[in-house]
Amino acid sequence: MIKNERLKLIDSIIIDNDFGICTLNIVDPLPWTEEEDHLAELQAKINNSLQYMESSEIYIAYPSSRGLDLAIHLQFIYAPNEAAHQFLSEAQSVLDDAGYALTFGPFGSDYAIAAAE
Repeated sequence: MIKNERLKLIDSIIIDNDFGICTLNIVDPLPWTEEEDHLAELQAKINNSLQYMESSEIYIAYPSSRGLDLAIHLQFIYAPNEAAHQFLSEAQSVLDDAGYALTFGPFGSDYAIAAAE
């Protein structure tokens, strides 16, 4: 997949009417070997998801999401490093102020061991 196409990708959307939330899931498959590029790509993915929500495109594609709380969930293959945790904390604050939630965790039950280690 071309990098620009990967930046626009939302891997899945989960509509949970019981909890009143629509979650945009993004899977991050990259190791943290190229930290600056990785953080820039992560920011672009979050911004793309935010634009999708704020432009109301999500309501056109998923009408049942209308009226639900909106959130972004990042699933990492490799554990975020210290710089990533700082970035994610700042991003959570910004999204919280905008009325959205940002959560993150491992893809599956645990993080993969970095290939560079």
